[in-house]
Amino acid sequence: MNEKSLLDSFQPYPSKYANLPLEYVQADHTQPRKNFGITSADHSRLLKSISTYGIEDPLKVCEIETNRYLIIDGHRRFSCAKELKLEMVPCRIYPKMTPGELEARRYEMQNNRRNWRPIEKANAIHKINQEYKNISKKEIATLIGITQKNLFHYTELRDMRMEYLELMAAHDMKEYQMVVFMQLLPKLRKIRNFEIDDIVKIIFKKVSDGLIYRRTDFISLAKIFSTASLHEEELLLFLEDANISVEELVERTQLSGISVQIKNLIKELSIKKNLNINLTEKEKCLFEDLYKLMETHV
Repeated sequence: MNEKSLLDSFQPYPSKYANLPLEYVQADHTQPRKNFGITSADHSRLLKSISTYGIEDPLKVCEIETNRYLIIDGHRRFSCAKELKLEMVPCRIYPKMTPGELEARRYEMQNNRRNWRPIEKANAIHKINQEYKNISKKEIATLIGITQKNLFHYTELRDMRMEYLELMAAHDMKEYQMVVFMQLLPKLRKIRNFEIDDIVKIIFKKVSDGLIYRRTDFISLAKIFSTASLHEEELLLFLEDANISVEELVERTQLSGISVQIKNLIKELSIKKNLNINLTEKEKCLFEDLYKLMETHV
């Protein structure tokens, strides 16, 4: 069969919807997507959604024989329906088709989906917030199946400066990266001639280049900026050199970790002095040793 006649053989089918008994529907164990990349949190969210709203998007099934239907699309919804012990499930029913056509249609169903962009989610959540002004944030978070923390971050995202949002889109930042970037943003501070806006652009460029990509990279960067006065030289090098990753920055700051120890020591001594607490004999001996070393190195 040539390409033209093959494509011509895939004709649109008339819409046929019905609520089918769950026992009439069976999973396709040969389908290619085995785990769907789903986490337990994803499963719980879908389970709660179906228990609250029902199955909003009908399963797509292919008739095999009388009262037997094979799932083309909707295995996760089917799994949740079984767990919730639903008796009936809404389905779009396709007539019996060849294995090749079934797989081609399944591929198109999956391939043509586009996930929400984070700003789209943020705008939708804002509308829900506006509609339900008299209920708590906890109730809203429960309603839409997210944590209160994520609800807060989506609110922050919607209020973020437009140029930052444009940079996020231009550098194709992932949703989790946007969330942890918003946590990092308040920690940023000017480093020499680099203003905060300059630093943000450098961070986005490093994200685009794959030098910052893990959640822990953003968390580590936030910690280092929190003690920027101790690590200004290392941060300056990180900002000037486009090839230095957060992992390398962390290694460099750890090499200068003695600065942190000295700062903590000064803090402890200040507390003792302010509270009129005398040093112990052991502490006095240690400080005498430290003083001798300082005379040698300073």
